[in-house]
Amino acid sequence: MVDQAGLKEAATGNPTQPRSPGQLYAANLLTDGLAHCLTAAPSPVFEWQLRQDDDGDPALARQTGHELEVRDVHGGVVWSSGQVASAAQRGIPYGGPQLEDDTDYTWRVRIMDAAGVPGPWSDLQPFSTGLADNSWQAGWMGRAPGGRAPLEILNRALRVAGSPFLPLPSPVLSSFRLEARLRPVMGRAGLLLRSSGAGTGLLVELDAAGQVLLRRAPGWEIPSPTAPETKILARAAARVQAREGATGLWRNLTVSDDGRTIRVALDGVELLAVDEPAAADEAGVLALHQGPRSQAEYAELRLTDTTPGQPEALVFDHRFDMDDDQGLSCLADWPRTTAHRQPDEWTLFRAALRLSGTVRRARLYVAAHHHAQLSVAGTPCLDTTSFGYPGEGYYDAADITEILAGQPAGSTVPVTALLHWYGPGQGRAAGVPGLLVRLTVDYDDGRRDVLVSGPGWSAGEAPYRQSGYRNDEGDPVEHLDAQAAASLDVADDPAAAVVTGRHPSSDFPRLHPRRTFLAGGFVAPRQFLTADDGTMVADFGQVLPARPEVDFLDGVSGRTVMLRAGYALRTDGRVDAGKTASQNTDMSFPYTQASGPQQFRASVHLGFRYLELPGIEAAEVSRVGALTVHGAHPGEGSFSSSDPVLDAVFGLLHDSSLYGVQEQFVDTPTREKGQFLADAANISYATMALFGEHAYTAQALREFAWSARRYWTSSSEKGRYNAVYPNGDGKRDIPDFSLMLPEWAGEYHLRTGDLDLIRELLPHLRDTADYALRHIPTEGPTAGLVTRLGGGSGPYLHGIVDWPAPGRFGYDMECVAKTTVNAQAYSALVSTARLCSVAGDESAAVRYAAAARTLANAIRTRLRVDGVMVDGLHPDGTPSSHASQHATSFPLSLEITGAAYAAADAARIAGMGMRQGPMTVHRLVRALLGQGRTDAVLDLITSKDQPGWARLLDRGATFTWEAWDLEDGTDYSQSHAWSASVIKEILEHLLGIRYTAPGGNDVLIEPPLCRLEHARGSVPVGNGYVHANWRRRGGLVELECTVPPGTTATVRLPAGTYGLKGPGTFSDQGADAAVVVSAGEDGHQAGGTGDFRVHTGTWTFTPA
Repeated sequence: MVDQAGLKEAATGNPTQPRSPGQLYAANLLTDGLAHCLTAAPSPVFEWQLRQDDDGDPALARQTGHELEVRDVHGGVVWSSGQVASAAQRGIPYGGPQLEDDTDYTWRVRIMDAAGVPGPWSDLQPFSTGLADNSWQAGWMGRAPGGRAPLEILNRALRVAGSPFLPLPSPVLSSFRLEARLRPVMGRAGLLLRSSGAGTGLLVELDAAGQVLLRRAPGWEIPSPTAPETKILARAAARVQAREGATGLWRNLTVSDDGRTIRVALDGVELLAVDEPAAADEAGVLALHQGPRSQAEYAELRLTDTTPGQPEALVFDHRFDMDDDQGLSCLADWPRTTAHRQPDEWTLFRAALRLSGTVRRARLYVAAHHHAQLSVAGTPCLDTTSFGYPGEGYYDAADITEILAGQPAGSTVPVTALLHWYGPGQGRAAGVPGLLVRLTVDYDDGRRDVLVSGPGWSAGEAPYRQSGYRNDEGDPVEHLDAQAAASLDVADDPAAAVVTGRHPSSDFPRLHPRRTFLAGGFVAPRQFLTADDGTMVADFGQVLPARPEVDFLDGVSGRTVMLRAGYALRTDGRVDAGKTASQNTDMSFPYTQASGPQQFRASVHLGFRYLELPGIEAAEVSRVGALTVHGAHPGEGSFSSSDPVLDAVFGLLHDSSLYGVQEQFVDTPTREKGQFLADAANISYATMALFGEHAYTAQALREFAWSARRYWTSSSEKGRYNAVYPNGDGKRDIPDFSLMLPEWAGEYHLRTGDLDLIRELLPHLRDTADYALRHIPTEGPTAGLVTRLGGGSGPYLHGIVDWPAPGRFGYDMECVAKTTVNAQAYSALVSTARLCSVAGDESAAVRYAAAARTLANAIRTRLRVDGVMVDGLHPDGTPSSHASQHATSFPLSLEITGAAYAAADAARIAGMGMRQGPMTVHRLVRALLGQGRTDAVLDLITSKDQPGWARLLDRGATFTWEAWDLEDGTDYSQSHAWSASVIKEILEHLLGIRYTAPGGNDVLIEPPLCRLEHARGSVPVGNGYVHANWRRRGGLVELECTVPPGTTATVRLPAGTYGLKGPGTFSDQGADAAVVVSAGEDGHQAGGTGDFRVHTGTWTFTPA
């Protein structure tokens, strides 16, 4: 029998005599974080994973050094590192002369194993450099604003959206009466009087509540986020007002103007009579007006000429509510184009490239604001998206050698691009539409041709109609017009593209190579359903972020099909388009058909489960499905257990975290596609733990730092970040969101060991720590505690605590020194201290650590009343009478709680069940796990008798929700991934694998002591995956674990006697197994745990 000390020596002791060459080699080589990098920096960084042959000595599977070399396309060595003594595998800098732009290279590396012996060289890894900003030598392109007017007949109504001036089909009138049956859908419906164009005349506005306003017409153009305020001449409200936010109430509005008095009546009741004589030179043009992100619908419009002394004369009587054909007939009299920028701008660019030889290499580089799809020689080859502010956009590249190498020399190859600019919204900065292209072709004789965006390109409006907004977040409805597409004639003489400036320009001063990419693929419906009225409904079985696709066998030219996506069905089997079911979002995809066979392919994704095809028979389609859209990640861990409900919840969390990322972390893929800081942090905890994701997290951290640089630079505001970024509504923060960033950055560093990004972020992190300290008064009733933390507004003022509001479970929001805010301030301080320390700034580390200790002491002493943590202090210093679960879980999860109270606090919150919302539930789970309350966590996860994930599953959820309950009349999201954060805790504490050193080359494997009988799974680490498979055997645990090369694990098991089998550990003793006693730290077997250090290989621990 081998004692524990002897086992540890055998497992990790002196390596056996090395063979030659060395035992280790590199695999999965990455350049600037990418396996296939076409946009490497002039001085890139490299990384790799370690591998060892099956017959290798696992005791040698540890890197002690490396040698790396970079070669040019001819095989010449550009730079060699020489032998470097280092265990680092990530962020290895290139140390040679700067590499040339748009050029191919290769690199390889060999590894020194634990004995210092170099292994074989890796295969050559190709990569290409990208473009510096001054290397594009190309111009940003757009087109002249305007095109199809935002007027469309849909669902038996005239839909009008976002435009400063949409003239009615009428002559100039000096006296008139306009009668309208209408409803404001978003914002206010507007009518311009006495106007000569946008920004002139008077504006009558009606909101959904029945309030009427007469004011001077505002001047504005899209992408303005709002219409400016102007002088108000009069206002009034209907006696019977609609409830706030109502959009379904139709109103009868009558406006008359005799040149002197303007009268406004609503539902037959005159509300305004304003004497406002018209100027002699004032025009009498009538027009519709819809401010940015606003929309109205008209069922009827009737205009009568009431010129004094003449019989009244009907100018037009347009009914849009009879049927769509009659509505279209009426709309034919209207001006159908506008000179103003459209809410949803689609542009088709064309150019041609003549090939003058045999193509050896071809690269396409593209940047766009917002989204572009590029095709070369008729082959789609690149999609690119960039929603950022000026200087914060991204570019992409594609290898199109294969496409062009198949073209004969002397041929002319078409290059086309579809640019989609959405306007400002959640997750999108406004900016201006723009496309930047550089295509380089290298021939076999050494020559190079270049096609760049600029002169020589044409640009025209793409075949999309302007069908209004999906919601008040500014997301437009995508309406593809196949009939218009069929009429596009490439032989026509199109307008030249408008070149807005050579890159870099003021609108686009800098571009960054993209490091995050999309994945996904076609999915077919799980089943087809038939609604009571015969409507075909495709059921995809779960909520997916996807773009609908339908293949029609024989379309009807001019017919508009209203495809509609949704989360739920009504009782009659149709898609539920109600406010709560749809997140208050128009989830339709109107599609105007051409004649003959055709394919509908949406360009914009939504989250949905169902897709209905009203008016379409099954025999009319050959294919219905959707293209899923989610972030691409480098790997995927796993988890399963003896509890089927726990496994089902894990599946829910897995899918939610996967589908909660598209171009960026998102609030939801349907209503608010913006990257909110709290949502991003929570989802990131899950994706880093489960998928080994680092790129989206790095991108998000950097973008929030950019928000600080853009908006929060004054001395009183430093340390704050935008609550959502990028975004279309500018400067906006939520105080406790800002406090989350240092802890999140710390988790990123633990997962990656990436010190370069941490050093980049540290000035902002220190600002955040100082931001918290600025709000700690030294005297007064709340002295020593963070008080009225600056920032936020409305329900977020001085701190959001939890959201949506029901997730606060009665938290006392009147407190000015909130316990949750103070705990998060402590987190910001202690996380910043740790990161300053790893970055080498010890003086700052000491200062922030001391401040954290002082704040923790104040929290412990001032916010505990009669032994219980309360929600905070009121302005006069009196403690809150409410003791929420939040007030206990936050400090307990962050190890603020004193040892004397920790166990009792854990017992108290365990007894409360689920009393926190999905946004903060990870705090509750961490608090319980930190005190060994694993069974209480299992209760939270698996009980359907209280709010939580199991209840969501019981209610049919396939994606986590924004709130535990959907309250009727709200727009709470049914595709909200922020409670997926607890994937991290499931893998770390229920599977039992967690990182103990930055980068994941040192881990702890500790099966939990709980009611689970067994669990198995894997966690991605720096060199692959750590696997664990454990089963409870009485008071002991049977464990099999696998540790990849270059990784060391501490196995922590309940104290007892175990049979141990490992990778040849005991071969020198003539056996491959041993029996060992695992004693606790005090040497006693009863209770406690024992630790084993194991290296690469598969290890089995069996209770003896």
